[in-house]
Amino acid sequence: MAYDRLAESVRLIEHGLPEAPARLSRRRRSAALAVDVDGDVACTRFVVRGAGHFRQEAHVLVRRGGTWTIVGGGGGGSETDGLADRPSTEQLGRPVVVEGSGSVLDSAGRLLPWGARYVRYAGVLASSAVHAVEVGDRVLAVPRHGRLVVVWATRRPPGRGGVRSRRPGPLRRRAGRPLSQPVQGGATPQPHRGTGAAVTTAAPGWELVSASRVPHST
Repeated sequence: MAYDRLAESVRLIEHGLPEAPARLSRRRRSAALAVDVDGDVACTRFVVRGAGHFRQEAHVLVRRGGTWTIVGGGGGGSETDGLADRPSTEQLGRPVVVEGSGSVLDSAGRLLPWGARYVRYAGVLASSAVHAVEVGDRVLAVPRHGRLVVVWATRRPPGRGGVRSRRPGPLRRRAGRPLSQPVQGGATPQPHRGTGAAVTTAAPGWELVSASRVPHST
């Protein structure tokens, strides 16, 4: 049975992400993967079991007059449902990777495009070393499977920063550094015992993620 895209998306926005099942089956044919809200825009991410394949679907929503409306989205097929435990950094190749991105024109009912805006989104996969991802001024907890979605409606992506080690605590970002350039002074892509780390990543038109690694106990 197909899921109700709007109803399920609004439920995620209002109540947050529920615990995902271990896998999809004939009885359970869809599951919510992620949700992100930035002011009056939001994006939800689902996986759906089809005939011999799985679909990753993203839905972009805009709030008008207190009501959420789907204005577009995207997706693609995959061989797995993406619900398995997230991989290690070594398996993934880096702490956080971008799985895909897109944009939707929000015309707000205009007949002509002038004054319209684009709502952009990106799907993210975080490794098992990451427990939270900082996007601008909000922090997204990483679920067991590691899949997230990030949404924004500004011309510039939210947040810039570099790769750096850090002690457990609030994430801080140094402005003005290229995303591919590590912050000097001991930055490393590997977790250290008793410390956390922050890392940034980017996709075309998307420069926004700082991810904090899981602190290791001593």
